[in-house]
Amino acid sequence: MIKLKDTFRKRFIAAESDTLVIETIQTISKTKRQKLRLLRLKGTWRANEYNELVFQAAVRRGSPEKYTFKGAWKINKNQQIEYNCGEGPDVLTFKGYWNISSANKLVYIIEGSSTSRFEFKVQLESPTLYPKKGEIRYRIGIGTRKSRLSGPGQIVILYGEWKFGRNLGLTFQMDYGQGRIKEIEFGAAVSFGRNKVIFALKNEFGKPLGITLAMTHKFLKAIDAEAFIRLKSRQNEQSIETGVAIPF
Repeated sequence: MIKLKDTFRKRFIAAESDTLVIETIQTISKTKRQKLRLLRLKGTWRANEYNELVFQAAVRRGSPEKYTFKGAWKINKNQQIEYNCGEGPDVLTFKGYWNISSANKLVYIIEGSSTSRFEFKVQLESPTLYPKKGEIRYRIGIGTRKSRLSGPGQIVILYGEWKFGRNLGLTFQMDYGQGRIKEIEFGAAVSFGRNKVIFALKNEFGKPLGITLAMTHKFLKAIDAEAFIRLKSRQNEQSIETGVAIPF
């Protein structure tokens, strides 16, 4: 005689700060009745070496349970990370904001958490940025077991607006929707060329990022006349010190 077995299935329905919400449905074989449960697992979100999203559940005893969300994720219109679970319309949305800490690393900090963040290994499409485009483009390999940045890869684009901050530093202002505006702050070393200013960007610790932002004379004057005047003054000071006319 074959014994009937209960069926059990689960799906991921929400990603929150340090939390993964899972829905489980158990179908009782004899009665066909279903039991529905919602589990809120506490833990930490991170990225693995293949740039995949991982949740590690916190447990009191034994080895922690780990969920790896295989394959590609994308950035939605509000510049948040989305992952399609492959179960109909189920999509996990991670609310947070981006940060750039080094040339080959892109960080997504999850809102409301002090521990959960995704640190992705990436490669800039070009080390020179042009502010008129208002975007920073990265190439990223997701879920590949070979070299993560070999081949065409996936393109991740951060959209924003460049503005001047303190001491002629720069900020990349990003709109995350619903009135949520966040800035990525950069220090910068300034050099002058013909009809342009080149900013070699630095991170919050003053280390070079290997990224340059090239602003033309005309564009710089249009976005911030005061910063333009200050840069002209700095250019004149450098010209006097070196005894060489710097074209700008």
